[in-house]
Amino acid sequence: MLTTRYVRDHLDEIKESLKRRRSDYPIEELVKLDSEWREKSTSLQELQAKRNKESLKIAELKKKGEDASEMISQMSGLKDEIANLEKELPEKESRIKYLLWNMPNVLDKSVPYGKDDSENVEIRKWGEIRRKTSKSHEDILNGLGLLDIERAAKVSGSRFYYLKNELVLLEQSLIRFALDELVKKGFTIISPPFMIKRDYYTGVTALGDFEDALYKIADPREASDDKSLERITEEMFLISTSEHPIASMHAGEVFSSKELPLKYAGISPCFRREAGSHGKDTKGIFRVHQFYKVEQFIFSREEDSWKHYDELLGNSESLYQKLGIPYHVVDICTGDIGTVAAKKNDIEAYMPSQGKYREVVSCSNCTDWQSLRLDIKYDEGGERKYVHTLNSTAIATTRTLVAIIENYSNDDGSITIPDVLVPYFGKDRIAKH
Repeated sequence: MLTTRYVRDHLDEIKESLKRRRSDYPIEELVKLDSEWREKSTSLQELQAKRNKESLKIAELKKKGEDASEMISQMSGLKDEIANLEKELPEKESRIKYLLWNMPNVLDKSVPYGKDDSENVEIRKWGEIRRKTSKSHEDILNGLGLLDIERAAKVSGSRFYYLKNELVLLEQSLIRFALDELVKKGFTIISPPFMIKRDYYTGVTALGDFEDALYKIADPREASDDKSLERITEEMFLISTSEHPIASMHAGEVFSSKELPLKYAGISPCFRREAGSHGKDTKGIFRVHQFYKVEQFIFSREEDSWKHYDELLGNSESLYQKLGIPYHVVDICTGDIGTVAAKKNDIEAYMPSQGKYREVVSCSNCTDWQSLRLDIKYDEGGERKYVHTLNSTAIATTRTLVAIIENYSNDDGSITIPDVLVPYFGKDRIAKH
């Protein structure tokens, strides 16, 4: 995990990053605790050595039949000092560990300064906006009989949906298209576990900030008298992205530098409570509790990290270019970037019914933040270093479907299928039966 030595070695860099984040993280408390812990730990070792030495002297005096009462009396005070330190040090160590686990990643110097998402910076645009306005994707899909929100709300609650007929096939076409494109680029396809343990979730994200967004799996025996039910011995969470189980997959491992980079294309359902999103995007399938996503993930050597970051973002842009969806790329500012990433870019696709760009891709370089916590290293010439971890959305199906439906809708209510998806989908148009 992250160590106080790492903090001491990078203290100026960490302080500058926290300042740019406008973070109230208590770095001075951590520095003070670290100094006190090291000083008191040294004192404890010295006192323990003195106790051992004095104990030998007392034993020697007793062996000779000489009076050892004065030394025994002195030892009583020594034992009290040792006992106090043995109680104090674990308390300090516990607080240090808590602070280390909650430290934000060090920002890359290229991250623009800003207070929130309103100050993210557009860096480029791609594509011609063919339809400046359109019906909403929900209205278009309802007209074609391909979406049922009402019954999903009855069965599961808000932000769930039933996809039907051609819309299911279009979703599957998107997934296969994205996977095929990534396989061509040397990615290994991974279908990960859909649940992971708390210990690993704390390794891949700042769970204290993120836990409200996750679905937690309850122990079935807590709600039942049936003792035959298998007990869940550890807290489990449904994954919000395949990034998290893929990042955790190599926890505690050491690679040779020749094994890197490892490139994975994860495909999984994603489950998100969307806490804090009350009243936002309540219509349709743009912001939902469950969707499929193809995710890119790379374990990299430190020196290759930013090269692979550009690669991931380029791969994501290429997918949207091949789909013919207008988009722009934004630099995420210091006030919006979150705890884990050192740098983050979003791709936002143009949504005609809203007349604006909306997020469809997030690309992050987490540098060694996750690997320090998960203890993932590589050996380079006998020196062990922490890998860098990088991730980027390839395709999040529901949001990409929204972009396709609105950008490719026709005045007669039909939807034209992007050329690259026709071989997967089997026809070039969805029309009302």
